[in-house]
Amino acid sequence: MKIEDELRTWLQQARAEGDGQADVAAYDNNLAMAHIQGRTLRLGNPDVEKCPHLFLLVHRGELHLTVNGDRIGFEEPAYVDFLRNTRWENVVLTGGFDAHLVIVEQSFFMESTWTIRDKITDGMQHFAETPFSVLDEATARRARLLSGLMYDLLTGEKGPFLREQLQTLACAWQYEMWNTFYRQNQCRRTAGDAHWHDITSHFFYLAHAHCREQHEVSWYARQIGVSPDTLSATLKRTHGRTAGNILTSLLTREAKVCLSNPALSVQQVAELLGFSDQSAFGKFFKRQCGTAPGVYRKG
Repeated sequence: MKIEDELRTWLQQARAEGDGQADVAAYDNNLAMAHIQGRTLRLGNPDVEKCPHLFLLVHRGELHLTVNGDRIGFEEPAYVDFLRNTRWENVVLTGGFDAHLVIVEQSFFMESTWTIRDKITDGMQHFAETPFSVLDEATARRARLLSGLMYDLLTGEKGPFLREQLQTLACAWQYEMWNTFYRQNQCRRTAGDAHWHDITSHFFYLAHAHCREQHEVSWYARQIGVSPDTLSATLKRTHGRTAGNILTSLLTREAKVCLSNPALSVQQVAELLGFSDQSAFGKFFKRQCGTAPGVYRKG
């Protein structure tokens, strides 16, 4: 079943237990979005197995839900990422609510958010423990604008760059939510956690942001203010891998993401990833993946 049909069926069942209004729009089988309003809407239990990337942004009203057996509630504005490893039950919107509900297909989501995924590695474990946030006024305003633009694009005239527009907005929305998460959780880090400004956290931040253009361990060591040997020894002790191993892994992942985009030639991918030429990139990729970039792309 298409994600739009999944969303419509779920909301039809929900409206049978409440008075909410739901308007649904979609882009192919990539992204479906509902603008929901009303006094009370009982969404029940989200089927996160069928909808792997499911998000709820509440602009107005109250949200009540059971998370892993615990009943919690939020007043506006709030954001929920219905992660698959969490048990969600009895999701209810009340109090004259206004919200956007979004489902994103797996590959479309991965393609849209590739620029942010590697930057949030250190926060994923913490986020998985509490995948919801109460938003401050400024963040809520920006999030509402972004979600509203996405919905307007879905319901308006379809242009030739609709896919790219939706992916850009989806990525910007994720950046906004992760900015909120980091602000709210910085003060909660314990002595045993990785701190944002210690050697390893600083390295991972730089590596995720610059691995495409900076391939040498020495560059990262200079930015952090330690020697390359100290950097690699610290990472080996805390993460079991040297700085060079980690950079190679990140660069390989970036290469696979770029090669999955048919609009980019292998030469263009090589240039994007900071290689001197296509031959150098081909040797690197074959060494890491056991096959040439062109062969990988076809298969």
